[in-house]
Amino acid sequence: MKNNNFICPECGSNEASYETMVSIEDPTPNNSNKDPWDSVLQQVECSSCGSIIPVHIANLWDNMSKEKAKEEWNKLYKKTNHLRK
Repeated sequence: MKNNNFICPECGSNEASYETMVSIEDPTPNNSNKDPWDSVLQQVECSSCGSIIPVHIANLWDNMSKEKAKEEWNKLYKKTNHLRK
């Protein structure tokens, strides 16, 4: 699926294979099991490398730069990406 806004922070591809919206569980009272993915409601899969990426990063929401997106991806989401194929 060609999406002119999509850019994979992992491999740089501009091709997404699908996008999904998800619901999230309520946080625990003290956020003891806080995971950065807990607040992600929209995800997109890169058709090139198979990474599942939060849409706000992949589509560079709020004028996010490619560099900032890659930094946030690597710092917060890549290591805890339990959805990667």
